[in-house]
Amino acid sequence: MKKKTPYVILHFTVLMIGFLLIHGGCSKRIPPETNDAKAFQVLKAKMIDPKTGLPQTLDPNLFTGDAKAAYGVAKEIPKVLAQLPCFCDCEAYGHENLLDCFIDNHGED
Repeated sequence: MKKKTPYVILHFTVLMIGFLLIHGGCSKRIPPETNDAKAFQVLKAKMIDPKTGLPQTLDPNLFTGDAKAAYGVAKEIPKVLAQLPCFCDCEAYGHENLLDCFIDNHGED
């Protein structure tokens, strides 16, 4: 049994290194800030509602179907959306939370 132990450890180590190489390491990579991200931050600053301190969402009437409904909900509950993370990988665009997806037309997707 002792002779098999080094081979099991070696096999496990090789598998783990392969897994890490395939999946890009242990941590999620943060995309570099792009011009899109900088432009979004400028837009977000211009959209701040002085009453709430939160950015205003786009008018739901600019959209149709499910997108119109989503923008309608976002307009009703911005404080809730500002506390929720977004899982659509939009950090590259400068979004920091789910509300940010509805400041521009990103929520339409």
